[in-house]
Formats: sequence, C-alpha cells, structure tokens
Amino acid sequence: MEIDTNPYRSLSANIKPIEFEKFCMETLTAYAKKEGLKDFEIEHSKKVEAPDSTYQIDVLAEYTALGCRHKVIVECKNHTRNIERSVVTDLYAKTQSIGAQKSILISTSGFQSDAVKYAKAHGIALWQICDIYIKQYSNAASREISPAMMFQMEIEKNLPKYFMLEWDCALDYPYTEIFPTPEMYQEARDKARANLRFKRK
Repeated sequence: MEIDTNPYRSLSANIKPIEFEKFCMETLTAYAKKEGLKDFEIEHSKKVEAPDSTYQIDVLAEYTALGCRHKVIVECKNHTRNIERSVVTDLYAKTQSIGAQKSILISTSGFQSDAVKYAKAHGIALWQICDIYIKQYSNAASREISPAMMFQMEIEKNLPKYFMLEWDCALDYPYTEIFPTPEMYQEARDKARANLRFKRK
C-alpha cells in the first residue's frame, strides 16, 4: 500500500465565503498585473450562455494576447475535504461548452491524486488557498526566538492572512506561491524593518 506523503492534500483553510470570493478576485487581479495581461477584465458570479446550456461561472476573466480575446473560467470551491476527480471533470466539460481557452480550479483544500492527474491531462490549473498557520517556519515556544524568526513574524503581520499555491500537476504537489506578490513581500519586509527599528528605540 502506497503512503501519501503530501500534507497539503488533507489541509483546509478556514476562510469565510465572502472572504474567499474576495481573495480569489484579488489573487487573479494581482496575477494578471504581474503577467502584464493586456485589456484584462474580471467579473464575479457571471452567467454565460453556451450552445448546450446557461452556466453560472464563479469568476470570468478575459484578456487580449496575439490579437485575440482569451477567456478564462474560474471555479471556486470552499471545501473542507480534498477535491475529487469529478469536480475537475465537470469544470473541463464546462470549459469545453463555453469555449474558454483556460480554466482554473481554486480550492480551500487539497486535491486527490486522480483529480491532479486529470487536471494535468487537460491543462486545468489547480490553486490552493492556505492560511498563514500552514506556512512552514519554526516558532516553538520552548526556544528563544532568534532575530531572524522575529523578523519573519513581523513580515507575516504585514501580509494577507491567506496565500495561494499553484499545484505542479506533474509532481502532484503545490510548489509555487503565486500570492502574495513579490511586490507585497517587499512592502511587508520594509514595514517589518521599520517596525523593528521603532521597537528597539
């Protein structure tokens, strides 16, 4: 029996539905800005007409590239259990019906292996929201807090409560942090330095 060593699969961020929707929109907008997408537009809770049905889309994003208009549909799942393959297959079917060029599945929980395999085969991006407590830095109460740990904790105070990871479907693991942006990290580091200097006075 194979042991699953991916801890993110069973993790779930504790986020309110309104916060979740807002965070998804913020992440997509920041990502589009970072990529320099031309004529980027984003809409929340959009009804889209397709030849076979009318679909309710959590987030619809559009941008221009190579002289063509590209459409991205985003499904947002605020679940405590990991995402099953059927959720990804449903999103792919919706993508095909609408004629979108890309789809993204954003979840507050991890993804089952079968879901990841299907997403890889069909070019669906998987993003996972995690809360700040999932981040891996040591803060053991039994040890003295080093200056480096103090600085890291100060940085975290100036960052959003949640962050977004993109799953590498080939490796079945969320390796790439896509939000907060590098600019937000730099601003948080600057504020942390200023706060620590103020506290030392």
